[in-house]
Amino acid sequence: MWWNKIREWFSNLSERRKCISDFNNAASDAFIRNTVPVYMKAEISFGNKNYKHIMSNLLFSGFRIKTISGRFLTNDEVEYVGIVIVSNQELMRKLVTLGFDTLEIYSPSGGKVKDWRLTSIMQIGQ
Repeated sequence: MWWNKIREWFSNLSERRKCISDFNNAASDAFIRNTVPVYMKAEISFGNKNYKHIMSNLLFSGFRIKTISGRFLTNDEVEYVGIVIVSNQELMRKLVTLGFDTLEIYSPSGGKVKDWRLTSIMQIGQ
């Protein structure tokens, strides 16, 4: 029934917001405790249209991480952040099922440093 589709859509939105909120709370705590050198914040973005998959959100399919502490991450640090996230298979599967298809890391100036295709990393559909 169409009502169930609407309810499912709103439930998905709630889960996506919770995922972003959980990441932001953990990133904030890690920065305050001085266990990471930069403050990171996640948000939902358009994503990369070339990375779409069957479960991708229609418009907003990117999981963007912005570094907002004022310093740029080195290329090695960006790679490390990406590796930490993509090596967590449970998190990756959750992101994909919530409609994300792109992991993006942005610099404090707002420029994209790197992005990853989630399904490619997970080798889904290959």
